[in-house]
This record gives sequence, C-alpha cells and structure tokens, in this order.
Amino acid sequence: MDAITELAERLAQRIRRSVAVDDTDLRLLGSSTHFGDADPLRLTSLANRRIEGPVREATFAAGFPHWRSPRRGRALGIEGHEYDRMAFPLRSRYGPLGVMWVILRGEDELSDEEMALCVSAAHEMERVLAWQHQDGLESALEVEALLFALLSDAEQDRASAARDLTDLGYFENADEVTALAVVGAEPWPARTADERAEVLRRSLRQAVQPQWDRSAAFAVAEDHAFLLVGGRGAAARTDCARAAERVAARVAPLDAGLAEGLRFGVGSAVPLAEASRSYDHARTAARIAVDRGRPVAFWDEHPLETLVEAAVRSRIDASLVPELVRETVESQPEELLRTVACFLEQAGSVARTSDLLHLHRTTVYYRLRLFEKETGLSLDDGGDRFLLQLWLAVRGRVGPPPGR
Repeated sequence: MDAITELAERLAQRIRRSVAVDDTDLRLLGSSTHFGDADPLRLTSLANRRIEGPVREATFAAGFPHWRSPRRGRALGIEGHEYDRMAFPLRSRYGPLGVMWVILRGEDELSDEEMALCVSAAHEMERVLAWQHQDGLESALEVEALLFALLSDAEQDRASAARDLTDLGYFENADEVTALAVVGAEPWPARTADERAEVLRRSLRQAVQPQWDRSAAFAVAEDHAFLLVGGRGAAARTDCARAAERVAARVAPLDAGLAEGLRFGVGSAVPLAEASRSYDHARTAARIAVDRGRPVAFWDEHPLETLVEAAVRSRIDASLVPELVRETVESQPEELLRTVACFLEQAGSVARTSDLLHLHRTTVYYRLRLFEKETGLSLDDGGDRFLLQLWLAVRGRVGPPPGR
C-alpha cells in the first residue's frame, strides 16, 4: 500500500466515510475502502483511475486548481455524481498538488473533530506529495539537462547526451525523434519566468504521462519549452499535434492567459543524436505559428517561410532597406497590403483572392491597380512580385540597427 492510500484508509476508518485523493489532473492517487457511500461516479473513477466528462469540466470550471480552503461541493446529479463531496485542496508553496475528497450523503456534516482529522490528514498528504514532486523534479531536471546537451554545438556532447538518455530508458524503441517547440505569442502574460516554467513543466508532465511513458521527454527554458517525441513520419506528426492540444488544455486551468498565447511548432523526424536539427525546425515553425496567428505550424508545410528564416537575419537594419519598400510600399493602406499579399499567395488568382477576402472581384481589381499606381510596381512582373513577397515575409523584422 502506497503512502497516499495508507493515509486515505487511516482517515476513512476514523471518520467512517469514503476518502479519495486526486492529482491536479483529477487522476486517482489513492483511495480508501467505502462504507456504503459509493455513488456511480466514485465507482467509475476507481475503475478508470480518473474523473472524466461533465463532472471533470464542472470541477475545473469551479476553479479547482486555485482552491485554498476546504469546501463542500453539492451533488451535480450528472454522470453518477449523486452525493456531496467535501474537498480538501492539497498544495505546496509552488502551487496545487491535488485534492482530497470525502463523500457526504444527504445532509451529513463533518463534526469539528472530524474536520480537524481531515485537515491533519490533508497536511500529511501534502508533505508526501511535495516530497514525491521534489524527487520527481530532480529526476526531470536531469533529463532536461540531457535534452539541452542534445542541442550543443559539439557533436561529442550531443552523442554523449543521446547515449545517457537511452541508458535512462528514453527513446529505446524509437528510430527517430520529432521536436515540438512551445512558445508564447508576445508579450507573455505578467508572470515571472519561474512561475511560467512551473506551469509549463506541470502541464507538459501531465500531457506526456502516461501516454508516452519514456518515448517522450521535455525541457523548459526561460522563454520557451520543447518536447521530443519518439516516432517517425505521419505517426510522429500526429503525436506532436496531439501533444500540443494536451499541453494547451492542461495549461488553461492553471493560467488561462498563458494558454491563450501558446503557439506550437513541429519539426522534422531525425535520429536522436541529431535532435538539434528537429529542434531548430520546430522553433522556426513556432515563429511561423506566431506570425500567422495559428496554434500549431509544421516546419515542412511552410517552405517559403522556413527558407526566409534560413536566409534572412532575424533583425534587419531599416537603413539598409530600399526606400521603395520601406517607405513607398509601407505607406500604403493596410487593406491594400492585405489584398496584395493574398493575391500573391494565391498565385495571382483574383477569383481565389476574392473568395478568401470576401470581396467583389471588381474591388480586388481596383485595389491591385491602385497599389500599382501608387507604388510604380507591376504585379505582372516576376521581379516585382518576388520583391513584394520577400518584403511581406520580412517586414516584421525591420528596426533600428543593434545598439541604437
């Protein structure tokens, strides 16, 4: 019997009521025997080892991760939730650890003495969970260090990190790994770097386990995080896309603002020792996701943008940009620029541009001709079209030279 189950059973025997303990993802950590007070939800959660469906949604909607004091939750009358629960939030100084539930039937109430016993048991559980969390954190930090070593410029360091990860049981059965980069759509919400890192670590851990066990691992830096998933081809792409959804879903209850700004990039499938290449691809894809306002972008689906990333410096000195684009093109109304950009993306098709922008074709033609008149550029000229496509791709990088 593990420590949490033992504490739950000891409390249950003293108060003669069922006790269960869930983690922050409402997965079962431990439970007691019951005393004829098991409603269908209790039995289902014991069988499935977690709370699912509308009850789960209602619990998170009630702000479950932010509870700081005991509260009575009334029976919802859905999904077998027939009895009230007394909830005792379990927390450490770093955030929520889980919740202890005590089933109450009808108008049953806990006496002052029983409440004291429950609070005392909850504190003991907090100490156990905090210790387990710290132990797991130290192991996770070792894995993170090895993941960062995989990104080293030195081939010897990358090969050594790959061997050490394999020795720890990671990616043993994976011929290739694919990187998933996690970034924030700037500016990041007003949290400290340590607070953001804790939210991301907790969410990544929940998203990875137990679905991928040791076929996936993650690392968190100050301004981003990344996940390596073992697998190749279409399966790896699917797993990374699914991981992105799971991470966003688990960040949301902890920090809705952070979740809303998260963007994900999926790299290429490579051997473990070459993970830095997939990582670079994933970071590029994540920047494309930010620029395009999409939750997820795949590196291999955006050849133009990835080529620009490879060929053009990340910050362009405005004084080096020709006045024709820096001043003449940029002085045009944004609606004209959007129309031109869509026209170029659609290979010069007015019909598709009209459909995508919900404009009459006459309006599209008028805007294109007006743009040509105001700038002196021809949208029928291959050189001018290339100039405009390149400018539209890099205009967000232009600024004063470094140091000014």
